[in-house]
Amino acid sequence: MSNFLKQYVQYQKPQINMLVALSLPLTGAVYNFGWRSALYVLFSMFCCWLAEYLFTRRENKPASAAALVTGALLALISPPNVPFWMVGVGAFFCIIFGKMVFGGFGKNIFNPAMVGRCFLYISFPAALAASWYVPFQGGAAGFAAYAPVTRTADVDSSMYNIDAVTSATTLTSIKRLNQVRRDALGAQNQIEADRALQAFEKIDLGRLFVGNINGCIGETSAILLLLALAWLLYQKVLFVPLLIGPLVGLFVAKLILHLLGLDTLPLINSYMVNVFGGGTLFASIFMVTEPISAPINNTARWIYSILIGFLAAIIRSLSAFNAGFMFAILLGNTFGPLIEIAVTNWEKSRKAST
Repeated sequence: MSNFLKQYVQYQKPQINMLVALSLPLTGAVYNFGWRSALYVLFSMFCCWLAEYLFTRRENKPASAAALVTGALLALISPPNVPFWMVGVGAFFCIIFGKMVFGGFGKNIFNPAMVGRCFLYISFPAALAASWYVPFQGGAAGFAAYAPVTRTADVDSSMYNIDAVTSATTLTSIKRLNQVRRDALGAQNQIEADRALQAFEKIDLGRLFVGNINGCIGETSAILLLLALAWLLYQKVLFVPLLIGPLVGLFVAKLILHLLGLDTLPLINSYMVNVFGGGTLFASIFMVTEPISAPINNTARWIYSILIGFLAAIIRSLSAFNAGFMFAILLGNTFGPLIEIAVTNWEKSRKAST
């Protein structure tokens, strides 16, 4: 890095590795939603850098490279066609109230990108949750275009004819299908229950894996996210418990919901759709594994990450919100220090008793 850049951005190799990994879902975002996605991510990165630099320059220090990662994450977990000004507001909010208010880099309790995303989600629900755009299809797709203009159908008109591109988001559709099937079974309406099940069985897991579907711009392609995961594992910047725990917690919650009759769709298929059809992989790879807001103790990491996955499934299934991992991660951040203190004290008492 040149001396000029060092004045403005602190070199942090783990953060640079994270940016390299994030370039993969960004490539998928451009393919699906056009070059606007790349500009959107760059603008978010700039706003996060600027927000932090306005604080650090008073101490003659550069902003951390982590600010660039936060900006990239915030943009990639947003839907396409969210206004630039909106992501700018979210970027300044997440750096100021999710990071600098705690003292800056390394001192934040909450994941800053999640703080910004939650603020935008609550403040502008129509833009963040109610409006989705059809991704480009075939050929050069989004590499030859700026941004999509066609909106997807609403959930009620599309859930019986699920198409991962033109319908509402997959998670929204299966959540509604589960509700319809549960109500139909309760009313002993087998025809309606079977209709909902048949619609669910139309979901193509292969298409979800490739990721040419609607959704947040960086979360759609499972294959690109897994390639990014391979890179981060190679660079040894991820902690395995934080990576695997959310998937375990998600399955445990889905199993409990299934046994209680609250989730009436086939367990394994429903679990797989939840993993590949929403932000589960992105959250598990890039968000839960964020080391600053996560526990240090290995046992505490398992409990913390499993709790996040468990809460995400519960929120997705039983609340009005589909952004289960967003709220679950913030809840995990809240209780993470308490989990670590409890685990550490328990381990100390066990050693003392032996």
